Amino acid sequence: MEGIMEEAIEGTLRSLEARNLRAWFTNNCSEARDLMLDLISQDAIVGVGDSSSVRQIAIIESLKNRGTQVINPFDLEKPIRDDKSFLEYLFRPMIEATLCDVFLTGVNAVTRDGRLLSVDGSGNRVAGMFWGHPQVILAIGKNKIVKDLDEAFHRLKNVIVPEHVRRRGISGPPCGVTGKCHDCIGNNRICNITAIIEGSPRFTEILVIIVDQDLGLGWNGSWPQERIDKIAANHEKFMWRLLPEIRKAVDKKALWEGVKSRLRSEPE
Repeated sequence: MEGIMEEAIEGTLRSLEARNLRAWFTNNCSEARDLMLDLISQDAIVGVGDSSSVRQIAIIESLKNRGTQVINPFDLEKPIRDDKSFLEYLFRPMIEATLCDVFLTGVNAVTRDGRLLSVDGSGNRVAGMFWGHPQVILAIGKNKIVKDLDEAFHRLKNVIVPEHVRRRGISGPPCGVTGKCHDCIGNNRICNITAIIEGSPRFTEILVIIVDQDLGLGWNGSWPQERIDKIAANHEKFMWRLLPEIRKAVDKKALWEGVKSRLRSEPE
């Protein structure tokens, strides 16, 4: 099994490079963190997309400790309890993070032929992967490697999305109950935007770091239950949460007005 995994990682790295996506392999989170610190200039402004993989690597704390400015809308230490904190801690930083020097996040799956697949509810994370920054760094655990797009979509719809719905306590999507996709339609659907990166964007350099550890949320149902349970437990520790009732109560028009008023008040 170990030899098969090594072959999959090596093949995926070659495929990514063939698609003009720079790729590295690291043995663990510590090596991945050190590599990111080398790749990111100290004076860069770094935006963050929601990713438990990134939080597991602990790169955000390291960047801040060395003096790098980080825009992190998904700070676990800043709970969102009302409209004001939603605007200040989440929505406004989400806008700011979409235009900076470096964008840092993870993906839901990477195929062995080098395609990167991700799904999003709002779109800020997937948009940040290919627009708004000179450079993007994607942190990917070995558990995110899949054979092809068919396997990627199957895992996305029947593992990743249902698990997120269930763990975040989102009511409405039936997949949170059944554990499989029903192609539902509704305001609480969280898989609204799906992006596949098949090559290097014209104006953004994508750097991919594959870590020889299980990171984030994602597995194959045929894996040993012990491994699946460990992946789920580690993800749970680093999962960013927003109470569904707060999301429902937010006035979208007021949010955008809050962002625009801030821009109008800033000096030129």
